[in-house]
Amino acid sequence: MAFWDDLRGLDLAQFRPGVRSRAELGQGLVMACLEIGPGQAGEGHEHPFEQCGVLLSGRIEMFIGDEQRLLTPGEAYFIPAGARHGWRTFEEQARLLDVCAKPAS
Repeated sequence: MAFWDDLRGLDLAQFRPGVRSRAELGQGLVMACLEIGPGQAGEGHEHPFEQCGVLLSGRIEMFIGDEQRLLTPGEAYFIPAGARHGWRTFEEQARLLDVCAKPAS
């Protein structure tokens, strides 16, 4: 599909516990709308491809390398390839649009 309607109301499916998503897989990119439930945390990981996104609703604290920041709606992030990164949500869910380079198969 080439278009998604309003991202705030986009229908999402269970991805893993505490995270719902919808993704479009292209030849070189993955575009995903994610909704992360309250009180969730991604302790940190790294991968050999770039990733970026924008927070649509809620709040999320992210770290990228040694930098940490609390994001609010409309703020964006960029994760360089190989940079360790992670996140945590608070008392409300966070919805974001995330784009990354598709790993080579």
